[in-house]
Amino acid sequence: MDKNNSGLSLQSMESKSWFPREDSTERIVSSENKELNWTVQRILISAIDTINHILIGLVTLYIVYHATKEYSVTNVHVILCTIGYVLLMSEAILVLANDNMLTASLSRPVKKHLHWILQVTGLILIFIGIGVMYNSKSVHFLSNHSIAGISSLIIICVVVLFGYPVWIAWKLRKFVRPMIIKFLHNILAITGFIIGMVSQCYGYKKSWVYRETKMKHADDTLLVLTILITILSLRSALNSLYRQAVNYLKLICSFT
Repeated sequence: MDKNNSGLSLQSMESKSWFPREDSTERIVSSENKELNWTVQRILISAIDTINHILIGLVTLYIVYHATKEYSVTNVHVILCTIGYVLLMSEAILVLANDNMLTASLSRPVKKHLHWILQVTGLILIFIGIGVMYNSKSVHFLSNHSIAGISSLIIICVVVLFGYPVWIAWKLRKFVRPMIIKFLHNILAITGFIIGMVSQCYGYKKSWVYRETKMKHADDTLLVLTILITILSLRSALNSLYRQAVNYLKLICSFT
């Protein structure tokens, strides 16, 4: 009986010690897979972010380089609006992205300060760029390029003015929910940026690009790159807007 009991207890101990080791192994393998997937994802996002920053710099430098060859009102307009939209507005949006490699180490308050500084600086340049072109012509806002440009300027002005309530949204929570303020700010900012980049793309189809660059497909290349910059720059902002929209719909449904 003692031998049988010892045999049973031995088998019981072996069976009890067997399964935990298997579960532990599975958990370790699962954890390693998750870490590997997360590492691959971060590498991919960092690569995309790096490509986007390079494209922003290349498109801006290329256009500004050709526009500085000679002085003209059109060239001043091109320089100011390109820096304002392609460089500053794109980077202003990317600053707030958590996966932005250039600002990943910065705190959230610092990112917010950089965001509004870049946005206001871009707005000033765009405003001056549109202003000099407006003063040089007697007929205004007839082309798709000019209509999109002035529409974007108006929306971005509203966004900048509306930025202060977003900054103190928690102080206004007695009057309106911070989520609503941030949602409206986000959707207006994205809309203004997209329309502004559309205006930039319409500008490529004018004769200026070929006249200055002497390259046959320069306008098409700039068009594709600017569209790509717009999409990559908005990847985090659109994700944030989606989450805000879902929360906003849940809030509306809770009152109905």
